[in-house]
Amino acid sequence: MKIEESMKNSFQESPEIDFLYTFAFEDGKRDLEVMHKLLDYLGNPHLSEVEYIHVTGTNGKGSVCASVHSVLKEKYHAGLYLSPHVYRFNERIIVDDKEIENRYITSFVNDFKPILKKIEKELRKPSFFEIITSMAFKYFSESRCKLAIIEVGLGGRLDPTNVIKPLVSAITSIDLEHTHILGNTIESIAYEKAGIIKPGIPVVIGKMDARALQVIEETARNKGARIYNTPSEYEVGEIIQRLDGMSFKVSGNNTEYKINFPLVGRHQVNNVLIALKILELLQDRYPINKSDIESGLAKVRLPGRFEIKLKKPLLIFDIAHNPAASRALANTVKDLNLENVTLLFSVLKDKDVDGILRNLSEISDNIVVTEIGYEERRMPAEMIEKCAKKYFKRIKVIKQCCAALEYALESSDVIVATGSAYLLRELEICLKLLMHA
Repeated sequence: MKIEESMKNSFQESPEIDFLYTFAFEDGKRDLEVMHKLLDYLGNPHLSEVEYIHVTGTNGKGSVCASVHSVLKEKYHAGLYLSPHVYRFNERIIVDDKEIENRYITSFVNDFKPILKKIEKELRKPSFFEIITSMAFKYFSESRCKLAIIEVGLGGRLDPTNVIKPLVSAITSIDLEHTHILGNTIESIAYEKAGIIKPGIPVVIGKMDARALQVIEETARNKGARIYNTPSEYEVGEIIQRLDGMSFKVSGNNTEYKINFPLVGRHQVNNVLIALKILELLQDRYPINKSDIESGLAKVRLPGRFEIKLKKPLLIFDIAHNPAASRALANTVKDLNLENVTLLFSVLKDKDVDGILRNLSEISDNIVVTEIGYEERRMPAEMIEKCAKKYFKRIKVIKQCCAALEYALESSDVIVATGSAYLLRELEICLKLLMHA
């Protein structure tokens, strides 16, 4: 069977998941009216006995959510809601160690189809993210989770997840992203993300631009929410980075933690500190001891974050779909002293490709540009190539993803595949096909 045919078959999911993909990812109409309507039809599962931690930010929110969940699930029945998924839709909704089952998705979608039609007539067609967020709340409620860690999809103020009253809110970082929706200044983006801050609910923040910090502090002050600024809450030392993880010490609140963390990069220290402060703030309701925190953080798993897929040649997958993420990736590659790197790259058409490639050019002169084959929102390879010519000496354009990966593996000892999560999903399938060819 040809690779192209195998790829097509590999991307086929259940009819119900394929049905969800027919809904727009972001239709420009941003409000919470449809979300409340969806939840109302479901019996308002977000108002059940499940308690929440709510996390937003430009980058790092997935790592923070996965870290808090990895600790809490050792002792409590805990849910986790992430986006986007990298390899499987089911990665988005997790209870304890188990991803949501296909049979639940099938049942939910089939039962919900008539409701979706009603809402489309009454208000507008729901978005993909509104529907799956509703599914997550219902799944966590029916699974009788004690608590759930919820990652914001886009922004915060008008994000479909912003219908909950959490025990703790967190804002990981602020940088320019989704500027066509969130605004084109740091202040406007900070305003949108600060929209998850609730009256009287503590908010944990990571390292912030002064402009963003001012907006967040003002929002918190107006809502009577106490801010915990993690860079001033903790001292960090003895950072050692390896390809397969990192170790460091954290001191604060009369406690010293010895952290062994499977995710790599100095930016991950910021995420660990946020997770630690969230866990400390939960101690009254969800007590957990220091050794359990250290053990849980050592078990964090998150696809597509400096993920080693092969050792010879060295193949690393890393989602870097905005300039801040590409800057963090470039810093990690430098810290690890990786040399003669070949980049394998593609993104969606709404991304700041110039900003991303400018940062990545600090670690390589050599880039293989490809195209995300099974995603309508892909950026054409020609458009990426045009931008890449400003920053890279050697550019190879291979539109077909598997052929691009095969070329990179044959021509380089160190390959970093980066850009969109959708690219990594496609490359994962390509890699399996090439290994079994």
